[in-house]
Amino acid sequence: MFTDELAGNPAKKRADEAKARRIRAKREKEAKEARKRKELERRQKEEQEATLASSHEVAGSSVKENPPASSSATSAAIAVRSVEKGRGATEPDAPLNAAQKAAEQRRIRAEARAKIAASKTIQSCVRSKLTASKVREQQRNIYDKRMSDLIALTAILKRSSTQEYVPPPATVSIMTTQFLFFACPTTIRKNGSNGDIAFGNGSFILEERDLSRWTKLVNHLLLPGILDTNLDLDPLLPWVESANGRKRLNDVLTLLISSVARRQIKAKKPFGATAKANSVGQDSNELLAAVDLILRALLRLKKSAYTGGNRDIIHQKVCSLLIKSSAPSYSNYFQPKSATANIQHQEYHKFTPDLISSLRSLLLFGSNGVSEPIPPDAERMREDCMAKDEKCRADVLTKLIIDFIACMESGSGSDQENQGRLCSRFVSEILTVPLFTWKVNLSSYESLIQSQGLKPPPLVDYIRHFNNTFTNEVSDGRIAIALNMTDISLSTCPAPPVLCLLSNVIQIGNKCDTINGTIASKLHYTAAAEYFNFVANLINVAPLGTFSSKMSAVEWVSNGSTSSPIVLSNVVIEQAAVFLSDSFVRSLFNCAIDDDVLMTRKVIDNKTEKDMKQENDLTELGSASVTSLAAKEAMVDRNRRFWQSSKWAKKLSNFISSAGEKMTSSEASSPGPNDSRTGKGKLMNTSSLSRQLANGKGSISRVVTSTELSSSESDSRKTSTSKPQHVYSASFFFALCRAYGAIISRWGGNGKEDLVRRVSSKAGELEIEAASAKLEPCVTALLNVLCFSTNILSSSWAIIQSNPKVVSDLYCVIDVNKGAAPIRTLTCHNARGSNEGNIGASLLLMFVTCLSHTLMVTDDVELHEMEKPLPKHQVRRCILLLKKLLYRAVCLDDVHNATKITLPSNHLGLALISVSSKVMNDLYSRSSRRLLCVPKLWIEEDLLEQDIRRCKSHLDYTSLLASPVCRICPFLVSFKRRLKLFERIVTTNRIDVQGSNEQRNLKRGIMVKVQRGRVLEDGLIHLNNLGRNMRQRICVNYISDVGTSESGVDVGGLFKEFWTDLLALAFDPNYALFKVTEDALMYPNPSSKFVHGGDVSMKLFEFLGRILGKALYEGITIQPQFAHLFLSFLKGDHSYLHLLTDLSTIDTQLYNNLMFLKTYEGDAADLCLTFTVANDDFGVSEQNLIPNGADIEVTNGNKRRYIYLVAKHHVCDRIKEQADAFCRGLWEVIDRSWLRLFNEPELQVLISGASDGKIDVSDMKANSKYTGGYSQLDRNVIRFWSVVSSLTPKQQADLLRFVTSCERPPPLGFASMSPPFTIQRVGIMRDGDKLPSASTCFNTLKLPTYSSEKVLKERLIYAIESKSGFELT
Repeated sequence: MFTDELAGNPAKKRADEAKARRIRAKREKEAKEARKRKELERRQKEEQEATLASSHEVAGSSVKENPPASSSATSAAIAVRSVEKGRGATEPDAPLNAAQKAAEQRRIRAEARAKIAASKTIQSCVRSKLTASKVREQQRNIYDKRMSDLIALTAILKRSSTQEYVPPPATVSIMTTQFLFFACPTTIRKNGSNGDIAFGNGSFILEERDLSRWTKLVNHLLLPGILDTNLDLDPLLPWVESANGRKRLNDVLTLLISSVARRQIKAKKPFGATAKANSVGQDSNELLAAVDLILRALLRLKKSAYTGGNRDIIHQKVCSLLIKSSAPSYSNYFQPKSATANIQHQEYHKFTPDLISSLRSLLLFGSNGVSEPIPPDAERMREDCMAKDEKCRADVLTKLIIDFIACMESGSGSDQENQGRLCSRFVSEILTVPLFTWKVNLSSYESLIQSQGLKPPPLVDYIRHFNNTFTNEVSDGRIAIALNMTDISLSTCPAPPVLCLLSNVIQIGNKCDTINGTIASKLHYTAAAEYFNFVANLINVAPLGTFSSKMSAVEWVSNGSTSSPIVLSNVVIEQAAVFLSDSFVRSLFNCAIDDDVLMTRKVIDNKTEKDMKQENDLTELGSASVTSLAAKEAMVDRNRRFWQSSKWAKKLSNFISSAGEKMTSSEASSPGPNDSRTGKGKLMNTSSLSRQLANGKGSISRVVTSTELSSSESDSRKTSTSKPQHVYSASFFFALCRAYGAIISRWGGNGKEDLVRRVSSKAGELEIEAASAKLEPCVTALLNVLCFSTNILSSSWAIIQSNPKVVSDLYCVIDVNKGAAPIRTLTCHNARGSNEGNIGASLLLMFVTCLSHTLMVTDDVELHEMEKPLPKHQVRRCILLLKKLLYRAVCLDDVHNATKITLPSNHLGLALISVSSKVMNDLYSRSSRRLLCVPKLWIEEDLLEQDIRRCKSHLDYTSLLASPVCRICPFLVSFKRRLKLFERIVTTNRIDVQGSNEQRNLKRGIMVKVQRGRVLEDGLIHLNNLGRNMRQRICVNYISDVGTSESGVDVGGLFKEFWTDLLALAFDPNYALFKVTEDALMYPNPSSKFVHGGDVSMKLFEFLGRILGKALYEGITIQPQFAHLFLSFLKGDHSYLHLLTDLSTIDTQLYNNLMFLKTYEGDAADLCLTFTVANDDFGVSEQNLIPNGADIEVTNGNKRRYIYLVAKHHVCDRIKEQADAFCRGLWEVIDRSWLRLFNEPELQVLISGASDGKIDVSDMKANSKYTGGYSQLDRNVIRFWSVVSSLTPKQQADLLRFVTSCERPPPLGFASMSPPFTIQRVGIMRDGDKLPSASTCFNTLKLPTYSSEKVLKERLIYAIESKSGFELT
């Protein structure tokens, strides 16, 4: 044993090796078998998938009809996959025991059984599909044979009898059931878990091959019995008695609506059959007519009502199924598919037989369900953007709905309640469809705009019901919530429901004679008021791109955390733009304004005691206080120069003069006054006469005769107008003001920025972007029509003063105790329970905006002499009203509401504040030139007084400039107080920059050596490059004419003398930098760049700006007087409000010609003008006022624009480059915000002191100081003031300059002079010892004690006229 172990026991070793070989062979065999099984399973799986795919292709919807077998096949497939997954988890190389082998065999047998079951299921599906198809085809053939027999029988009976053959109800029921069987097959579904069977609704979208069958069924089976009065022959009555019959009734009604709203799908080729071609178009038209008849009968819209017996039950059933008072859930109703989607998708087969929902779906997505809501070619096709067949379908449904709603008006209370809901549904679901008026014919909704008798058109009733249904949403401006439909989005339809509703309502209303104002006698004022109030509500919430001038209007759509832009449809926007067409607006407001009823003239001409007192106060001021401002403002003959400019004009003038003489003589001979109704006493329209004379054609007598005849004919037509059918109501005018006021506030450029709080209204405060930041062209065109084609200005102002409702509303606006909400939060929305809301605010906005627009082309002559656009006492009333409004807006609102919740601003309130500020600034500037009222009428007492007193530093004073009152309406603060504020701002800044002797921190200044003969040249050399350093102290050392330095030390006086001389030379017109008007007012020379060269000219103007800025900074008043047109540039916010008045100061002839054109009553085209202007800059050149202006003729429609552009060209454009350069230099020294406290006349006072340049000796005497032994009662002082009073104005100015280096008094008078005017005593022994001398640095006159008044006057005049330096001292 031991030896065997030592020897290694070879036998055992061989046995172990054999065993290992057997195990290894077994494992290799098992692995090989596993690989074979895997390969076999893979092949089987591929074959199974191929078999299933082919069975799906063959069986199609049969799998859907037999879900149990499909469920079994699916279970088998899942079992196979689970077994494969379990097997995959087993290691292929692991040895299998007996249990594993048994499981493997069971798995293989289960797979085989699953394959057999799946094959049986597929075969069953295919067989059932084939069988069902064959059965339906057989039923179709049987149906066709029966229908042909029935039609033949009907024809035979019709030939032998006059009565219409009515098929028996049993026959109708059998054939209807048969038709529904093969045309709308019912789906059968079996629950695989419990085996329950469920029946599903069939598809109600007919195939094209069944269309003719359905048409024959409706015409020959259903319609005769329904229209017959014999109840026994009504086929529907037996149906309501059983469940199957009621289901059949529902299916028939659903199929009736579906056959109108849905296009038939193409028939699939049946197994073993060939599809036949049918005339679908003819059958479709015949079917539409039949469906319309049967639905009208069932809905009782025909004269022979469908009544009696159980027909009431059927009528109620039909109404409840087809006309639902509440909208369905559009999210589960019908979703549009792409154009490439399969039209037979199961979603398309879902159909709800609701008329309104079906019509909306048809209009949005077409009868095929894949059309776009806004067709791509709509802009080109317009009314033809929808196919003719689909238009006919839409017309049928539209007319059915409208007629059914009209029939409910005479019903019971519940019917009227349902009518209101249906009207709301029609507005919110149908009128929100884009391009509705293009997708249906006018005849289908014509009954909406036709009124019977004194009743309003049904459209207004629809709007009223909508407002009642959504009262809260309408009153709060949240109409978009009421129109929130889930079936479309902006990405699908690039037009929000609000915009679509606005466009459709405008389009429909534009076709309604009782609303659109085209025929005044037919206008229904109350109905029109409701209509335009509703339009106003829509305009308030419409997208900002609705009336925008941008090429592409964009609306932002939120996608959760991000937003994406959607370009709004231009076609829908174009439809809404009809609301702003000139003819539409003109006709509306001319109908809305009845001055006789409103008593406009009586209200406007009425003067109260307060008005008379204000006129007396203005008269007491006299012309002396405004002599320089009102010079040459007398009426001029505007026509004289024009009529002398051409031969044909002279001929026309002579003829008119002779005609006037003849008319005068005939009038003198006539016994009674002229009758304006017959045309006598009126001016002749000379348009055609002017044109023929200008062209050298025609005879005067012939032309005049034809003119008189045409005039008499037009007058006869005017007098033959019919009497209005409806009573006038001012509510129509109020509604128009709300609608167009909303447009003005949102797109007028004034409703975006909150001037009071200096913020912009954001989209987050409202559901839409609030307002446009710039004036849109459409608003300009609207204002042109309102201001120059209607009498809205006088009428609206008369209503503001006389209508109790408007007066009450305005009290809430201007009185903080009656209206708690700030003005900036005013809205246009209707208040709850009110039809108009705060109409006073909208009306005031319209008036103020029109007044502002009219004043742009109104000169001072028209305002003062002609009292246009309003009498001056009415202008003063307007000033008082707007002053209260602005005072509350800028001073009281935020303070009064500080403890309350901050309300968001609204575009109406913001626009009202902004436009009121513009009008008041314009009127204040005009009143500064020529008084409209006494100055105290503008001022709110003690405004800013306490604020100025609290200020200590420069920062404190400048912070007041940011206050609302200084930014928006500085005229509420007295001019003296504003001058004081400006003086304190400049003084504190000057102390910060230069230091002062009082604080002992005076800084070294910039030394400048100036030769008295080269003041301008030396000043340009030393000072032009200082820039903002010009604020530093400048010390002047004068060099005499002989080249020696003068002995004077500059402590401020020499600088003032140098600066006064520099200004006098720099602004000398001989340098060709400035021109002067007839009143010696200076403005930049438009030709200066041709004289000095472009770059040099601009540098010179910048230097002059710095000179003027330094004078203002140092408190030096200067001699040059600037024209109003130039002063407008210096503030940096040119408003272009006084172009015509400014033009009259620089070119009187051009001004008169433009005024003639403005008041010309003939045709402006007769004058042969174009939009060009001639410039005379060393040679005449023509320039276009607008692009291609030479090709655009001036007409009556655009002549005001031409006048404005010509005036702007001469007043602003030609000098803009020079004025901008001057302002750049000025603003380097004086911040422009400091200058915005003043208007142009006040700015001139700031620059040059008293506007007339005269010295007030009494003011000078009262504010003088005496030193050296003098007193006010001294004999020499009394003599001095006597001499000063006797001097000429020129000598007085020379005296002031001799003492102070300034020849004009300070703007605030001598009380503000620092140091004060001082007289110092100089004792002398003889009169010839000394001349009077001065210390200009300290404003001190050194006056010797002369022996007599005569000597004093002689020596004083000699000293001030010598114009020497320090040689006399």
